[in-house]
Amino acid sequence: MATIETGGGAFVRAGGSWSRVLDSRRAHFIAEIFDGADDALAAFEAVEPGLISNGFQTLDWLTVLYEELAPSRKAMPRLVVVTERDSGDVALVLPLVVTRERTLSSASFADLGVSDYGGPILGPAQLADKRAIRRLWREVRRAMSDIDLIRFERMPADIGGRPNPLLTRHGISPARHSGSSLSVPFTVKAYLAGIDNKCRKEIERCHRRWQEEKASRFYRATTAEEIAHVYLALEEQQARRHVTLHTKNILDEPSYRSFYERLAIDGSNAGLSALFALEVNGEIIATLFGIVHGGTFTRLFISTAGDEWGHLSPGRLALIEAMKYLTASGVHRFDMGIREHPLARGFGAEPVPLYDLAVPMNGIAAPRALFHALKGRLRAKWASRWAGLG
Repeated sequence: MATIETGGGAFVRAGGSWSRVLDSRRAHFIAEIFDGADDALAAFEAVEPGLISNGFQTLDWLTVLYEELAPSRKAMPRLVVVTERDSGDVALVLPLVVTRERTLSSASFADLGVSDYGGPILGPAQLADKRAIRRLWREVRRAMSDIDLIRFERMPADIGGRPNPLLTRHGISPARHSGSSLSVPFTVKAYLAGIDNKCRKEIERCHRRWQEEKASRFYRATTAEEIAHVYLALEEQQARRHVTLHTKNILDEPSYRSFYERLAIDGSNAGLSALFALEVNGEIIATLFGIVHGGTFTRLFISTAGDEWGHLSPGRLALIEAMKYLTASGVHRFDMGIREHPLARGFGAEPVPLYDLAVPMNGIAAPRALFHALKGRLRAKWASRWAGLG
């Protein structure tokens, strides 16, 4: 990326067009802004080596989200890259979308209804203390002066084992949802031996019944034909379930359907997405779709063929078989996501606290940020009260 300085600022060339850099000369950090899918993705690709993120903020995930979902949601992709002036090392990257609601413009993590977690992407430059974080955040805010409200939702306390620096900023509150995950240190068999005895026996019973069925099979879809076949089964099973429950199916919306279809294919080729199928006599009775990143599998969808296979608990079997498959390749953490699912409780998943950050950039956005913070404080108050009663 070539840089041309102009007065007190600069412009950076990325992907064939110009993007803004805020450089106050005296600042310890330099914040660069890349707007639009092409420039944001080109800049991310240039700095990606050595970065630490969750699976929802990888280049492969963001490519599909920025190109498939952002246009239909009228959201402008924006990437903020903050580097340390002296070393030139990346300190932090923010993959965002900018949206407008009436007269209020907001910058949020690239979520658009498909990403369970947000959070900054961390670079090799270490943010050793609160003073450094404060300096960095000041440059981010200066660079985002065209925004009314910064609203970062569902951030974990750590990113890839490193502390999330944004949790030190004013405006942090508990998120509405929490995540849930479980770790399998050794083998799935050893893990299951430690869960509730009744649940383990039920799992063993269902597994025996499944094995007794004709042509029982579990596999990961890897070829284009397998992915198309399994993904179609997932769509059909999800559709039937939502009709039965009279609930909204996100896959009914063309932009979301296109997003997940492309993620299943392109993500598999990139090693990000994983699509599994559980079969009996050639019929897919359950599917499991998720992403794999940094030794963690994160669930996106579990679908089943309906009540006729309920005696096998096929969704649970699909998850267990996927755990066996993935632990063999070094994946030992299984994230059940923010959407409540009975399997999360049955397998002894632990809650993962998540946090929101709402920062008004001017007086127009102050009431919205205050309302968001008050809701978070009320959630924290009631959560502590219920914990005390327990």
